[in-house]
Amino acid sequence: MSLEIKATLKTPQVLVDFDAGVILLAGISIPENPYAFYTPVNEKIEEYMHAPKAITTLQFKLEYFNTSSTLVIRNLIRDISQNQTATKLHVKWYYEEYDEDMREAGEEFKMLFDSVNFDLIEVPEFES
Repeated sequence: MSLEIKATLKTPQVLVDFDAGVILLAGISIPENPYAFYTPVNEKIEEYMHAPKAITTLQFKLEYFNTSSTLVIRNLIRDISQNQTATKLHVKWYYEEYDEDMREAGEEFKMLFDSVNFDLIEVPEFES
């Protein structure tokens, strides 16, 4: 029932873990066709939302993402947060300590979704 997609040079690692209630995007998100890449991910998340865990943890460990990925991230947070009767959303936005752009992106999403439990987590660097 879960979904796991390995990272490539242009697409992130994706994990939708039904049992743990965890959704993870990690790496670089600059897919040439974001619709094609993210459609199966969105479908799996929709399937998960039919019977979600009490708490859903949405983890972002992104090194870089493009404009079209910004919309995917925003829609993902929005869609799950609007379903808060079924699950309590907890967003964990990880960023590397020297990466001010990713910290600022996380702060913008946190402000946009101010009713969501949203943690900004600085790490020395992401594991390869």
